[in-house]
Amino acid sequence: MNDDMLRFRNSIWLLLLMTVGLIACQSDVYSTQTESNSGFYISLCDDVSVDSRATPSELGAPVASNFDLKITNKETGNLLYDGKFTDGLIPAAQGEYRIVASYGSNLELGLDTPYYEGTADGVVETDKATTVSVQCRVANALASAVFSNSEVFEKEFSSYALKVSVGSQYVTLKHADNKSAYYRAGAHPSFAFVGVMTDGTRVEIPIENEKLQDEATFAAAAHCKITLTMEATSGLKLKIEKIEVEKVTVNETIPVEWLPKPKVSGFEDITYVETDDAPQNAVIDYTASLPIQDMELTLNMQDEQYSAYNKTYTLSTLTSDDRANLGKLGIELPEVGVAKTGTINLQNLIGTMQTNAGATVDNTFSLRVKANNRWSDETASAKTYKVEVVKPEFSVKVDERNCWSREFTVDEVSITSGNAERLKENLVYQYYNGSEWVDCADRNNTKGRLQQFASRAEDISTKQYKVRALYRGAISSNEVTATLETPAQLPNSDMEEWQSVKLGRTSIFGGRADFYDFLPYKSGESDIWWATKNERSRDYSVSRIKITSAPCVSYTDDPSIVHGGNKSAFIYTSGHGGTYASTIDIIYPEGAFAGSLFIGKYKWSDNTEQLNPGHAFSKRPTSLVFWYKYIPKNTDSFKVYAELKNGNDIIASGTYIPAAISSETEWVKIELPLVYVDTPDVATDIFVQFLSTEKTSFVASDFDKKKKVSFPNMPNWEVHMGSRLYIDDISLVYDK
Repeated sequence: MNDDMLRFRNSIWLLLLMTVGLIACQSDVYSTQTESNSGFYISLCDDVSVDSRATPSELGAPVASNFDLKITNKETGNLLYDGKFTDGLIPAAQGEYRIVASYGSNLELGLDTPYYEGTADGVVETDKATTVSVQCRVANALASAVFSNSEVFEKEFSSYALKVSVGSQYVTLKHADNKSAYYRAGAHPSFAFVGVMTDGTRVEIPIENEKLQDEATFAAAAHCKITLTMEATSGLKLKIEKIEVEKVTVNETIPVEWLPKPKVSGFEDITYVETDDAPQNAVIDYTASLPIQDMELTLNMQDEQYSAYNKTYTLSTLTSDDRANLGKLGIELPEVGVAKTGTINLQNLIGTMQTNAGATVDNTFSLRVKANNRWSDETASAKTYKVEVVKPEFSVKVDERNCWSREFTVDEVSITSGNAERLKENLVYQYYNGSEWVDCADRNNTKGRLQQFASRAEDISTKQYKVRALYRGAISSNEVTATLETPAQLPNSDMEEWQSVKLGRTSIFGGRADFYDFLPYKSGESDIWWATKNERSRDYSVSRIKITSAPCVSYTDDPSIVHGGNKSAFIYTSGHGGTYASTIDIIYPEGAFAGSLFIGKYKWSDNTEQLNPGHAFSKRPTSLVFWYKYIPKNTDSFKVYAELKNGNDIIASGTYIPAAISSETEWVKIELPLVYVDTPDVATDIFVQFLSTEKTSFVASDFDKKKKVSFPNMPNWEVHMGSRLYIDDISLVYDK
């Protein structure tokens, strides 16, 4: 290509977009409408005399739509319109307006970035539409470089260019690139020759000339062409052959290659949390002056589920299989020669991306578009768009309140990052059994947060388990510990441990005899659990006779009324004691009371009971089992009550009162369920009480007067006795 052609080509290149989308100035392009609405019709034109009929069709109206319009009321300063060019009516009230049309970005400095602008004033009359022609022209300035004897440059330099700098920014114009540097009108760029010699030496030579100090050189639409030559006669010498400043012109033979190259723009790097909602900005847009000729979409995904799709998909050679595979990914490519703009939508694809078993993966995409014989990236390497996929973050806890003797429940997972709904639907909760991780499941093998063991609580040797939540079989939460409660039984639950403590002798009026207290715990015991109301039954106001010295709770070692072992508890309803003047012949029903064996402490003083129920206990049984025999006086029922507390709060309780019954000749087993409150806390105390009757008030007929009974160490004793209850072999059941 000779110098004249090169100069011509460069001048056309710089003016191209000035005519792109511009139509010739015609006052009647948009005729005034007959409708009553007032407003503007806008036409775009340039101020260069051009035969529009000879202008290539691709430079016509279609690109006019790329212009931006801004219309401002000159009197008020209010903005009437701010948007894309339209050939329709822009409604406006009566007044004077300033219209500004622009195309491109008025960058401080850039390569091949022409900026077009035009300004016009228009007056709108009431109920009239006004047509305004806006003369658009190149509004920034540009420079290009010519190296006249390129063979010398090529011989002496491995690379060379003209460096154009504005402030801290710079671009380089290389030989035969056919690129121009655009800068804002009025800017004062500096120029320098830069090169790397064949021996590696770097050179930078400032370019200075009177024309480079002239304001007109850098005015709007001014094209500064710098021609450099290199003399090699006696050492290398760079010379400015000429500097030309021209106004941009339009020629009817503009090649399509000189149209702006297609533009591709997309998202900044995305960090996507697996399971999260697809990012709405995960798109790559492209736009061109002419319909798309070709496209290269390169997929490079580390995601193992999609790595098989990794390759460069070229639109011009795309097979039906390629389209089908891209369709599986939710990616649709355009047809060749149809559209000038479009979007590659990656949202659906990214919304299904996964880590590799929790390990972060990088997935990259690149897009190159070809139109008007130019690629958006003129090197084979296009901009890369990166999607980093990271694992979701979630954690579990195990509340001690949800750890029982045969089961535990993991708290619902807490989600730090990721889609909570998707995660929860696909989580598996696991515990470590000492050799492997096992999915939590109930005894019906339903998987979930509840782990129930089939073995009896007493047979479960391991009490601590590591627990986690697992997503997709690969991504784990933190590990926490679930500790099962260790079953425990009540002391002396078989009623075998008793001690007889001699308290004194009866008076001479009742025939002197030793009397005893019977304590439901072994001698020397410091941690006492069980108590009785024997102090009350022994109280008197007249004389210490057998009746006023008799306990209401003791034990029996009579084999006929022992369930297991050698002893059982004996509890009866007492018709004596409590400072009443009971005698062998007198019963005071108002002073009678139920015999009681219970967990706690008891004190009778000044005719007042001081009962401190319960004992420290940290286990949570599900039921209380006991064996009984009952001999009611008349029609009567005994009562058993059990409760568990956390501090002052009852967390579980159970009551057993049989229907009115006749004497039980055989031992009867009862399992009393302990009913817990919703979400019970851990236990701190337990209370169990056996009462010989549920009655709280009595009549004389509720008792056998001076009933003959033998206590251990106290044979042939006489008492006022109501209903009799025998209790043996108490146990706590742990079924949860």
